Amino acid sequence: MENTSRLSDCNCFAVRQAARHITKHYERHLSAAHVTSTQFSILVVLFEKPGMTMNELADAMVMDRTSLVRAIKPMQRDGWLKTEAAAKETRKLVLSLTQRGLQKVEEAAPLWEKAQQEFESKVGSESAANWRRDFHELTRNA
Repeated sequence: MENTSRLSDCNCFAVRQAARHITKHYERHLSAAHVTSTQFSILVVLFEKPGMTMNELADAMVMDRTSLVRAIKPMQRDGWLKTEAAAKETRKLVLSLTQRGLQKVEEAAPLWEKAQQEFESKVGSESAANWRRDFHELTRNA
């Protein structure tokens, strides 16, 4: 049997390798605010759309609920997030930022901006914008 497949031809491997590389770059910057890239993304999503349910946040993050719960537990412990019963469906919980969470966004945003500028200076702003567009389209159509 001839093996025509190579690891370098694997889309999954290439994307995961790039994701780990890019994540390390952003986390190097965000570490000064003691926040991971996943935590920063969750904070920004909730900053932009407060009052999301766990399912809505999981969908926005493209994460399963179990992984999301593991990610937000330390954020709740540190007082960055709060949960409340939804107005119309009291069995559902909605998430929003606390004052400390808002402060964490303000602290980390300039660090993220620096990481963003550095990344785009390496790959080019147009390439970065095209990648974002393509990746957002891919996840929307999944």
